[in-house]
Amino acid sequence: MENRLDQFVRLSALLTGFAPLHLLGTGMAETYLRATDAALPDGVLDELLDAGSLPSAGSAPPTGSAVPGAPAQPGGSALAGGADPDAAAGQAIFGDAKLGPVARALILLWYRGAWTALPQEWRSAYGASPRDVDHVVSAEAYQAGLQWDAAGAHPAGARQQGYGAWASPPAALETESAPGTTGVRLPRQAGAPSVTEGARS
Repeated sequence: MENRLDQFVRLSALLTGFAPLHLLGTGMAETYLRATDAALPDGVLDELLDAGSLPSAGSAPPTGSAVPGAPAQPGGSALAGGADPDAAAGQAIFGDAKLGPVARALILLWYRGAWTALPQEWRSAYGASPRDVDHVVSAEAYQAGLQWDAAGAHPAGARQQGYGAWASPPAALETESAPGTTGVRLPRQAGAPSVTEGARS
């Protein structure tokens, strides 16, 4: 049986498009799990984790009110549904009125290192936590944000590239999708290990 941190990382990989090994490599998984849990009413994170675990369990998608009239997205992403069980789980999560906004806030947490408060309509319908306010989790979270990897950049004021780096053009980036993720195209520097290699580790 998967522990809660493993479930959280697997769900986060599905939502962000980054391989679990990459997410663990940020050093923020446990911190983000605690921050997410604190920002949500009791039980909501467990519902989301269960919904993200459904593909391996072979269960039905979560029950909640789907967004009416949401168009099907083409391609192999989690938003597309289709035969891929991870894609079907992503579609169900994003289309769920209760879990969708939480999943979007979790994506922003991983990319920006900051929790984004849930909409007031959501809080009125499902409850509120005093920690559900816009806040940067920590200085480390800002530096570990996936936005920097996705952009092929470094956080301003941190992880400098060395003296004179500004004088050289940016390194060429290749893109690829990590297996079992939402199909987000991830940048990597030419010659760097593939996210597919990282996903197998």
